[in-house]
Amino acid sequence: MRLQKYLLRLRKLAHDVNGYLMSNNDFAFVEESLTSWLYPVDLEFTLLREDLYYSPRDKNGLPVRYYLSVGQQYNPTRIAAYALAHFNRFWKTHDEESRNQFFKAANWFMRSPDGLWKYEYPWLDLQPPWLSAMAQGEGISVLVRAWVLSGEENYLAQGRRALEPFTRSLEDGGVRSVLDDGSPFLEEYPTHEPTHVLNGFLFALIGLVDLWRISADEVTVVEMGAFFETLARHIEAWDAGFWSLYDLAYQKTGKYNLATVSYHNLHVTQLTYLGRIMDYAPLLRMADRWANDRRHLLHRLRAFLGKVRYRVEEPAQK
Repeated sequence: MRLQKYLLRLRKLAHDVNGYLMSNNDFAFVEESLTSWLYPVDLEFTLLREDLYYSPRDKNGLPVRYYLSVGQQYNPTRIAAYALAHFNRFWKTHDEESRNQFFKAANWFMRSPDGLWKYEYPWLDLQPPWLSAMAQGEGISVLVRAWVLSGEENYLAQGRRALEPFTRSLEDGGVRSVLDDGSPFLEEYPTHEPTHVLNGFLFALIGLVDLWRISADEVTVVEMGAFFETLARHIEAWDAGFWSLYDLAYQKTGKYNLATVSYHNLHVTQLTYLGRIMDYAPLLRMADRWANDRRHLLHRLRAFLGKVRYRVEEPAQK
């Protein structure tokens, strides 16, 4: 298993390097998501490389993740990505196998009696069980779409239950933090000193928007508008001037954690969707700036060198 894991990492590394040289279309924006229930992030590329993104599987065929430090584990965001990729494929092609795989994954999110999808292994300074705003948001997106296809209210009820951690602070076991000026933020990793990961925050907001599209009253308790104001005031904090940043760790360490090409694409897509669906100009301006950055080879190469430097100094947890 360890050898297979290392080989997969090498393949992903090669894909990333090629992305810096030639760019890529990972996590492209799904234009039709503005007028349908298609998920706005195109995940079809993950289904075309299932051995890279959804291997190994459990006995029921759901993806699990193998970590060198803790072995094989369920990761809610990986299961959500698998579900949403199959949802979009079914919506576009009416492929019944994709529908079946989508509901298999959606029903995994129904197992929790309280709508909390907990990580059962340690990560960074987090001890199990811990929650993630990204997992809660993506889970909500899966369940809303399960309701759309089935009409079964239990999916929507579970999605509503999943909102609860957005109302609690990190100190109270939730996923809600604040930036330096007190602006509210949702943490992918609710660590003791959170680094404010951008893509995880945006995935959480997409989940909130999915519920808002059904009934705006559903999300008033979490003050969704306040999170958009956070982005309006602070989105430039994730801008390195030539590329997007993965998080705000540099505010304490002085070291830029630049996004990979794929995550840079993801930032563009997430901001484009949220900016357009909510008619929020500050997000669209930054999405346009970062989209322009990725067109320039020199910007991509500068981002590559910066990422290599960061990873040498701050190795990723495995």
